[in-house]
Amino acid sequence: MSERIIVVGAGIVGIATALQLRLAGLEVLLLDRGEPARETSYGNAGALAVSDVIPLAEPGVWRRLPGWLLDPLGPLAVRWRYLPTLAPWLARFALASRPARVASLTRALAALLNRAAADYAPLVARAGLGGMWRRHGALTLYRDAAELEQALPAWRRKAEHGVAWQALDQAAAQDCEPSLRDGWARAVKVAAWSHVDDPYLFSRGLLDAFVAAGGVFEQAEAAALSERGGKVDGVVCADGRTLAAGQVIVAAGIWSDRFTRQCRYRVPLESERGYHVNLPKAGVDLRHFIQCASESFVILPLADGGLRLAGTVELAHRDAAPDWRRAEILLDKARRIVGEFSTEGMTLWMGNRPSLPDTVPVIGPAPDRQGLYFAFGHGHLGLTLAATTGALLRDMVLQRPASLDLHPYRLARF
Repeated sequence: MSERIIVVGAGIVGIATALQLRLAGLEVLLLDRGEPARETSYGNAGALAVSDVIPLAEPGVWRRLPGWLLDPLGPLAVRWRYLPTLAPWLARFALASRPARVASLTRALAALLNRAAADYAPLVARAGLGGMWRRHGALTLYRDAAELEQALPAWRRKAEHGVAWQALDQAAAQDCEPSLRDGWARAVKVAAWSHVDDPYLFSRGLLDAFVAAGGVFEQAEAAALSERGGKVDGVVCADGRTLAAGQVIVAAGIWSDRFTRQCRYRVPLESERGYHVNLPKAGVDLRHFIQCASESFVILPLADGGLRLAGTVELAHRDAAPDWRRAEILLDKARRIVGEFSTEGMTLWMGNRPSLPDTVPVIGPAPDRQGLYFAFGHGHLGLTLAATTGALLRDMVLQRPASLDLHPYRLARF
């Protein structure tokens, strides 16, 4: 029996997990059918979103469902034709919005997010990526004092869970970020928020560190799990080979459901489709990561004055054709924040975030199979929680005492 660990999926979560395991001295094989970090991890917004402790299913969120169905270009849209398929997920999403459930989910997310930067620090140092990790904080913008006042209860709840923030008036916000246009009367700064210049290059840098440390990456499609006597002992590839392993970790994002279905686990995993506009030559000198409360989108500062505009959520089948209007409307929104910019070299992108209705990822062992672990469902927190997910799985594999309560992240909660 092989003692190596196979990690299925070379997105940011799989890469960071493989690196954590390898740095602990374990033999690790990382598998992916495509090029590493070329799927969802390629186009994310690049943030370590440490203040996002409140789940997407906030209390009363079910009241917004009619609006989502009626506005295909809104911040969160549901495609009508996929509604029958999405209905069970939406029902669980609504149930997760009960106040008591939101409180427990917030505690679970905060426990992960409060350690995200500390878990990344040794990986970034090992990979030599410190110059790409911008720890300048984030600004959330509000049009006026009334809009900020409406948001303050949520910010206060975040503070109760370890999120430090500072409210700024217009002058302070302008001093903090001179590139902002007039018209944004208030802002909230979260100093602990950070971002990376390029999520793809950052992910590849961690992969290079994994390989340099003795890890192995192989481009091969994992078609199924190999099982014997209630234990997973390897991966069956699409080319017919069986790769032996002492333990297997499935970190395949939205495609993880191939393996949960094989094990007959019913997991409500759906695609939370995200769009971005990349503007490599925007010519905007932006220091902070920008979030716009009223417009529900974000601006990532890229290297050399570039920008990435991201945001909006679309619930639809993972193979549905992209609605590029959702990306293009981000251009006008961004101009209202930073003024005019160059669109030379502009590209559009869409990716499938692996989303669970309660916003909390699955991290941990399979309920009834030895040697099998899962790490998926991170939604818009994949980059943020990748290093922490890897650290938790490393400790599980090595049978170290748990550093936090792992119960909220179990697959069996569904």
